[in-house]
Amino acid sequence: MPRLKFIPLGGNGLVTKNMFVYEYGNDIIIVDCGMGFPSETMYGVDMVIPDISYLRDKKHKIRAILITHGHEDHIGALPFIVQELSAPIYATRLTVGLITVRLKEQNALRFAHLNTIDPDKNVQLTFGNFIVEPFRVTHSIPDSVGFSISTPIGTTVHTGDFKLDSSPLDGKKTDFNKLNRIANKGVLALMSDCLRSEKPGSTLSEATIQEKFDKAFETAPGRILITTFSSNISRIQQAINASIKFHRKVAVVGRAMENNVLTASRLGYLSVPKEVLIKNQDIGKYPNRLLTLIVSGSQGQPGSALSRIANADHSHISIQHNDQVIFSADPIPGNQDAVYETIDGLTRLGASITYSDITSDFHVSGHGAQEELLRMISLVKPRYLVPISGMYRQMRQYANIAASAGFSPGNIIIADEGDIVEFDKQNGRLKGKIDTTNIFVDGLGVGDVGSIVLRDRKVMAEEGIVVVVVTVSKRQGRLLDEPEIISRGFVYMKESADLIKEATKMVVDSIGPDRRVKNWLAVKEKITSDLEKFLFKKTQRRPMVLPVIIDI
Repeated sequence: MPRLKFIPLGGNGLVTKNMFVYEYGNDIIIVDCGMGFPSETMYGVDMVIPDISYLRDKKHKIRAILITHGHEDHIGALPFIVQELSAPIYATRLTVGLITVRLKEQNALRFAHLNTIDPDKNVQLTFGNFIVEPFRVTHSIPDSVGFSISTPIGTTVHTGDFKLDSSPLDGKKTDFNKLNRIANKGVLALMSDCLRSEKPGSTLSEATIQEKFDKAFETAPGRILITTFSSNISRIQQAINASIKFHRKVAVVGRAMENNVLTASRLGYLSVPKEVLIKNQDIGKYPNRLLTLIVSGSQGQPGSALSRIANADHSHISIQHNDQVIFSADPIPGNQDAVYETIDGLTRLGASITYSDITSDFHVSGHGAQEELLRMISLVKPRYLVPISGMYRQMRQYANIAASAGFSPGNIIIADEGDIVEFDKQNGRLKGKIDTTNIFVDGLGVGDVGSIVLRDRKVMAEEGIVVVVVTVSKRQGRLLDEPEIISRGFVYMKESADLIKEATKMVVDSIGPDRRVKNWLAVKEKITSDLEKFLFKKTQRRPMVLPVIIDI
């Protein structure tokens, strides 16, 4: 009998880039297809997506891509992968709407086969040897689900991101009845969100934010700018509710935010009276005390609406006296510096800023804390536990608290990105590892920026670049003039004339006493090597050296 393989291609060991492969015999299903944010050393990279190399020779086996919810770290890679994998996509109604927006932005909608699922119905989807049943969970975005995934050797439960919110904004709670029914049939393994495994107790309900918003709106003397994730529909609704209560007009700022608000409103997941919304260009027509701006860019993304406002570079919005900016999102690990830089920029311009280091009033996590994680285990009663969607330390902490609560430590499997978890009817174990790497999206390019390109960008950003222009006679190969040296980001040439003069002489020496270029490749390599050594000796820096030989 075939064995079930579970392979995280992203999400495990990192908070973002969620993508999980389930493989049984000749059938594969994928759960989620998310993007990650680049680190500060990934110069010029827009986003990071999962490496699907493992799937390329198995595309004929892929039966479906199942999506748990509409956050970017679960759907953001779809526009860059959907054409190659070309499997049908299954998601709830709101999630399908948000996926459609993302696919349209990248002109990839024509490659997608989107299917809407309703978790409130007793729906079972068959994909070869897999039988999948969605169940509703509460998270920080409506229409979130987990999946029961059954195979001939047993059932696994994939929670997706969840918390056990007793008062969600849309009134739709985690479906405990369905989970109990699934558990009663026996569960082989629970693949569970573990992001808040380090936090004791339970996560606060989303409903607690509304009171904090109302209090802030009641006393604010000027405009209120609220920034959150553009897919955090629940938080956007709370900001709109407070605006309506205190008679404020609302402007939605930022393309991603505008698209998601439009989609959620059209589908009925966001209630926004038409008379409340105003266009960005009409902001100046209303008194500041009657304005709310809901702005994208809570993670300090370069080029985002909030980043441009902080840089005094937005076409319609400039910070004014009595502006209050509320960050209703915590920084994702790795984004802290970008967020703080944005906060500093807004502060310099005179805004009053409220963010998580000052108060936790305006953000609650969408992930369950320790009591909720343990309750999920007790609900599902799995034989094996596999923490997912967290940093390694968070997966380890989940294992620790589960073991402390009586779960067998030998039945807890911590799988990093690329690890293969293999199950048969009796056992589950780590069984090897596949090679994965970060795939970078840079502008229109996907995967064409690798480690060598990033290394070069790092050198140019940190050390600068020196271009050496050598002009030679095409007929004789002889040097026609002194080499020209151009510095960018290395030294200021006017103040380093002596260094440039010495470097020029060194380049001539590298060409040779007869000042002839006989072998272009050999001369370029010698100029590069000699000049790198010379400049390091003189400055203790290693700029990128680029020789250019021009034939005349």
